[in-house]
Amino acid sequence: MGGILGEEDIVEMLADQLTVDGAVEVTLGVTKVTGLLDRAAVQFFDGEMPTMIAEGEAVHVQAGSLPGLEPEAALSITIGPTTTDYTVLRILKYGDGAMERIALTKTE
Repeated sequence: MGGILGEEDIVEMLADQLTVDGAVEVTLGVTKVTGLLDRAAVQFFDGEMPTMIAEGEAVHVQAGSLPGLEPEAALSITIGPTTTDYTVLRILKYGDGAMERIALTKTE
């Protein structure tokens, strides 16, 4: 994987966040990785369409770290003792492509 940060740098950076309660455990199938949960407003439509803003949740993980990750996949996020199930809406690589933002919706 090319980019400014190497694979080991990203793994270490995310592990450091676990020690300061800034990260979460993300599970897809049997694979568990560290990610950063993001709860923020998400903008839908723009330009000719009216802008819509909705509350959204996303998790940021190292690109390629979750085999089988695709829209509609089921994953879970663990924060402390609580695990919440989600469905993947979109996957967006950003920056130099070493990280990806996974837009989520809670599974009912």
